[in-house]
Amino acid sequence: MPFSKVKALCAELQATVATPKNAEENKAIKDVANDHAFLGITDEATEGQFVYVTGGRLTYSNWKKDDPNDFVSGEDCVLLLKDGSWNDISCSSPFVAVCEFLA
Repeated sequence: MPFSKVKALCAELQATVATPKNAEENKAIKDVANDHAFLGITDEATEGQFVYVTGGRLTYSNWKKDDPNDFVSGEDCVLLLKDGSWNDISCSSPFVAVCEFLA
């Protein structure tokens, strides 16, 4: 599903789109997703400045080589790849949702 629906689904579940703050959390999200999945990170507000959808600048990143690159204009969302690295991608692309619940 596109990122807007991923955000809505997580909100409906009283959660947020998963946002890894370190390598351990990134691996945990990768293991749960078991596929490509959106992360709760975008640069929709300001191109090139990726922030958490929950607010605040990134404290951790795991971009694949040469990313983020906005290869196709409008790659404002972040996709967690199967190897755990990140790729910037269009928010309208359909991918898996991983929601994060407060403990």
